[in-house]
Amino acid sequence: MIARRAIVIKLPKDKCDTTYIRRLMALTNLAYRGYEVWVSDLPMTIQYQLYGSFKNYIGSLVFGTTPKKWFAETWIPLKTLRIYDDGSRKGDRRASVVLDFRSNIIKLRQICKNEPRYVVTIPMPKWFIDRIKEGGDIKYARIGLKKNEPYLVLVAEREVEPYQPSNYILVIDVNAWNNGVAWGLIKNGNIIKWKPEIPNLREIDNLYNLSEELSREYGKLKKLGLDKTEEGKRLWKKIKKLRRRLFAKLRDYAQKLVHRLARKALRHRALVIIDDIIEESRRELLEMKLPSGLKKLYLVYTKRFVRLLITQLEWYSVPYRFKRLYSSVCPICHHELTQLPGRIMVCENCGFKAPRDKVPMHWATKLTHFNITRN
Repeated sequence: MIARRAIVIKLPKDKCDTTYIRRLMALTNLAYRGYEVWVSDLPMTIQYQLYGSFKNYIGSLVFGTTPKKWFAETWIPLKTLRIYDDGSRKGDRRASVVLDFRSNIIKLRQICKNEPRYVVTIPMPKWFIDRIKEGGDIKYARIGLKKNEPYLVLVAEREVEPYQPSNYILVIDVNAWNNGVAWGLIKNGNIIKWKPEIPNLREIDNLYNLSEELSREYGKLKKLGLDKTEEGKRLWKKIKKLRRRLFAKLRDYAQKLVHRLARKALRHRALVIIDDIIEESRRELLEMKLPSGLKKLYLVYTKRFVRLLITQLEWYSVPYRFKRLYSSVCPICHHELTQLPGRIMVCENCGFKAPRDKVPMHWATKLTHFNITRN
């Protein structure tokens, strides 16, 4: 099995000609659809590489799915040349993206501007070094525009084979982001450790509410045609800064939590059971008295957390399964549980009582590796 991980790097806009990149994206769109259009004023090496990339790697992660719209913006596929510390090289020597691990720099050759031998050099993130140490190889790259800003995407891949699990099971109960994620480590049918993980909701709510308040003020200025004034521009910059902080808080929390859980599973050689967010959790979130935009944000980052989790588990060759683990049904007598204040669940039939996020862990203690694999 081939596992892949990707990183997105923002490129310096002053060194990248967005009009040139957009033209290459248009050619890429045509190449997706099976057309070869040769343009006289664009570098032939770039165009040869573009069509060669499609012929060689059409099924790879780099390209994704065919654009649904004819004029959809499609990122440009690129080959890479990797230069290692010992001087050895891998990849196409004429590649537009050069990863120089000796100097820890990335060179983009004639892909950011239509000038002969034009090169943009950027520092190499530590992320690349770590992936190489783990046995990865960065064969693929893409460049494109997002909100008229140039970005580079690099994809690391390696062949993995999931290990044979030990007698540990790591259960991950994914709720809507406002209720966080709960995990439990189970050994031989016993809960060894259990912990709920919740981001700093007060800080997130404050950032969201402040950005919404300023957005309403900006909307009033826009209605009066004053959004382009100094006050309007200053207000818009402040809104964008708040939103960046908000998204960064949620993103960083998800990434760090995913990494900790993947390393924990790897350390114990555990089988990971994921109780993914379902309609019940979504309905619970929608019923809460939260702004609609904040509800949507929590749902989006919950789904993103699951994608990140799967990517890292596959990268570290950790075996995982999705399995329904109930949080509102008693694991002892299977009767419906009643929720008390503080998300405490109690069974009126047998007296079972536990925090809602711990109930799935009790269900997981009944599992064995055999019936998990069989089901």
